[in-house]
Amino acid sequence: MLRYFLFTLILSTFTSLCFAEPEPNFEGTYRCGGYDPYLKKDYSGTVSIVRYNQVYNLLMTYDTGEVARGTAGLWDDTTLAVVFQDLKNLQHIGLERYTYSKDRKKIQGYWVYLGGDKLGKEVCVKLK
Repeated sequence: MLRYFLFTLILSTFTSLCFAEPEPNFEGTYRCGGYDPYLKKDYSGTVSIVRYNQVYNLLMTYDTGEVARGTAGLWDDTTLAVVFQDLKNLQHIGLERYTYSKDRKKIQGYWVYLGGDKLGKEVCVKLK
């Protein structure tokens, strides 16, 4: 009886681990396009996301001349919350919330500068 119980316990644990939802992996390089309400124009750029220990580090480079570094320490299965700072204008500090698409091929989000009153919008497609 004890053997049967242990076998069932081990089998159910192994089965649940095999079919468990994989931890999200936001790492990669993304080609992005969006709208900047402060500049009142569309923009494009590249966002590179790398996992470092328990956080993600981001490098965001845009055709507007802005280059930002970001850190994301708050995330779940579909959402990544990022604090970023423009390296050319250190007073431009902001927050962006990316959400994975269902097929996990793109992320999209809204962003705002600290003290700002407008939301920017961005959609990024993962490059292979």
